[in-house]
Amino acid sequence: MKKLGVGFLTGCLALALATSALAEQKEQVNVYENNNLVRSVVFIEGRSEYFVDGNTPGVKMDAAPYISQDRTFVPVRFLGNALGVTNENIFWDTETSKAKLVLGSRSAELTIGKKELLAGSQAKTMDVAPELKNARTYLPARFVAEALGYQVDFIDGLVVCYPEGTEKPDVSAVKQYLQGQQPQQGETYDLNGYTVPVKPKTEILINDDKENRVEILLGIIIPNRDVQAQCDEAEQILASKLGSDFAKKVVDLARQKTEVKQEISTGRFPTFTGPNGELVDVNSGWGSTRTSISVWSKGGSN
Repeated sequence: MKKLGVGFLTGCLALALATSALAEQKEQVNVYENNNLVRSVVFIEGRSEYFVDGNTPGVKMDAAPYISQDRTFVPVRFLGNALGVTNENIFWDTETSKAKLVLGSRSAELTIGKKELLAGSQAKTMDVAPELKNARTYLPARFVAEALGYQVDFIDGLVVCYPEGTEKPDVSAVKQYLQGQQPQQGETYDLNGYTVPVKPKTEILINDDKENRVEILLGIIIPNRDVQAQCDEAEQILASKLGSDFAKKVVDLARQKTEVKQEISTGRFPTFTGPNGELVDVNSGWGSTRTSISVWSKGGSN
């Protein structure tokens, strides 16, 4: 297993060090005092900044945490550094897609796509798996933090990590700071060339189907959601790579389903062929609560 600072630069699944501006900052937080964890860390969905011991402003990141399947995911380097792990103790194995973080006598080892965490020598089952976004590894914050000796709570919309066995930290300073800031609207990230919102209205399914060359899957949820608002967003996402005219043509078909008891089926695959040879399918069966928009790269197959 290679150290992060060497292995990821040549691996196709890069873990991406921070930008040069960020590199001038200290690479990790000093969380130890007399061999005990003493610092708390706060992460916020969609905000490219984390907070240590309630100090504001926070430490800037070049990517924002996001929530998937009710779990908060944070880029591996920033998660490790915030919890006190140095870059020399963040490891990446390109062949097995494993990430390992070591903090003192504790460690957490995870594999992309697998719901298992090795905390020291003890294997634990998670309800989510590490994910890839734009060739970067994102880890579920709670499971990693707990493996490294933290307790994790969700307090007033904040993900708060603090030393296990201690009282919950006072996060009022962070909340006050956030109230005085302009909300970060429209934050996006790149997913296989598509510009995707950090907080999407649509269900964005990230499929690691390299064999069939799946680029992106979008799900328009029918019941109890604004279908047209989701379609507007889906059109913007597709237009960011495939062009506005083609995106409109695709999403206009998806817009036709507004109730569960409707069907979208053209009886052929693909429904559309994209400007670069992409294969695009729009489909929703009678009784289905989701309209799926699937995009395969040229040469891919369903």
